[in-house]
Amino acid sequence: GLPIAALGVFILWFGWFGFNPGSQLAFQATGDIDDVMHIAVTTSLAAAAGGLVATLVSWVIFGKPDLSMGLNGILGGLVGITACCDCMSLWMSMAVGAIAGVIIIVGVLLLDKLQIDDPVGAFPVHGMCGMWGCMAIGILPNKHLVDGDTNLMSQSSGTAAICGWSLVKMASLFGLLKLVGLCDS
Repeated sequence: GLPIAALGVFILWFGWFGFNPGSQLAFQATGDIDDVMHIAVTTSLAAAAGGLVATLVSWVIFGKPDLSMGLNGILGGLVGITACCDCMSLWMSMAVGAIAGVIIIVGVLLLDKLQIDDPVGAFPVHGMCGMWGCMAIGILPNKHLVDGDTNLMSQSSGTAAICGWSLVKMASLFGLLKLVGLCDS
């Protein structure tokens, strides 16, 4: 049940410290070490903010805190900050995570209303919060936006390209699986 799910989320959170800071690919010069430590902190702050906000919002909406929403909020914060973990300030990383926590609640409720089966909230966590993290670089103040390395338009077109590529690839895969009788719907 939920204790095992909570353990799984905390194992993923711990593993994310290998993924996000490890993506820096350098740990020799002082600047590299500073960057890795910054990435580790922004990663953890976003996860904590996502979990806290999702728990609080679920409490307001449902009249009691919902642990599964809080756990998905942590994961949403991790996914949301991944694209921008190197460039966000500590405060902005918490904003990314907090907004991801709200996106989790909205996404789960939307899928329920549309009667789309997603029992673990995978699409709100990975799809919606992933898109949010990509878009956050073009919306929230960060060093790439200030330096002119990106803007809202380039982040929007990149996010749309990723979504389009994913849609075509998955439609092709599931169409093939259906054709050979390995997929019912």
